[in-house]
Order: sequence, then C-alpha cells, then structure tokens
Amino acid sequence: MRKINKDCRSKRAFTLVEIVLVVGIIVILASALLINVNDILNTTKDANNAVADASDELGQRINDSEKQLSQYHF
Repeated sequence: MRKINKDCRSKRAFTLVEIVLVVGIIVILASALLINVNDILNTTKDANNAVADASDELGQRINDSEKQLSQYHF
C-alpha cells in the first residue's frame, strides 16, 4: 500500500505558485516587447514623415527650376 501512495506523490502537477510565476514572467516579457515595438513604430513614423517632407521640398525645387527654365523657353 505504501508503494502505491509513493507513486502518486511522485507524479505531482504544477503548483499554483509555479503557474503564477510563469504567467508573471510571460506578462513582463510581453510588456517589454510591446514597449520596444511601440518605439520602433514611432521611429518608423518619424522617418516616414522626414522622407515625405524631403520629397515635398524636392518637388518644390523641381517646380521652381522648371519655371526658371520656361523663362528661357526650354
């Protein structure tokens, strides 16, 4: 009879504390990941705005150059 009880005790499941610790670690890692992703998205938006501004400025310079050349009938 003691052997049966000993076998049952050796096959134990996860305790509530172990599960809470694992879930806590997963939450911490997920929050760190979300913060980094948010920073990456903000950097991407800033770069996109910089490219759009540079493109607008270049377009304006091209238009100005074409106006000057049209004065000389080019």
